[in-house]
Amino acid sequence: MSYTILQTQKNYQYHLAAKKPSIFARFFQWAANEEAEHHIAWVGVSITAMAAVFFPLTMAVVLLNGAQFGLIIAAMAAFVLVTATNLAAMQTKYTIPFFFLGILTNIAIVVVSFFIH
Repeated sequence: MSYTILQTQKNYQYHLAAKKPSIFARFFQWAANEEAEHHIAWVGVSITAMAAVFFPLTMAVVLLNGAQFGLIIAAMAAFVLVTATNLAAMQTKYTIPFFFLGILTNIAIVVVSFFIH
């Protein structure tokens, strides 16, 4: 007597978990897409905002709180950081983070100026 064992082949489908890109990867992808279309707008906004809003306000607060030389130099360095990256025609993925770094530096300088007399 002969027996035939029939085994059906199982179809296992393995799905790899989709990797969600990090916030930095998404930002760099977004900035690369913005480069061609809105580069001039980002340059204009960042230089105008830094030169007409953030730097004068920071200097006014520093001068009213005792005019510490180190804080004046730090405020100027933040201004130069933003201006130099834009005048060097760097890509948007570099100019936007430097702009926000300049703003954070100015905020830190304002806070420190209240504690140093």
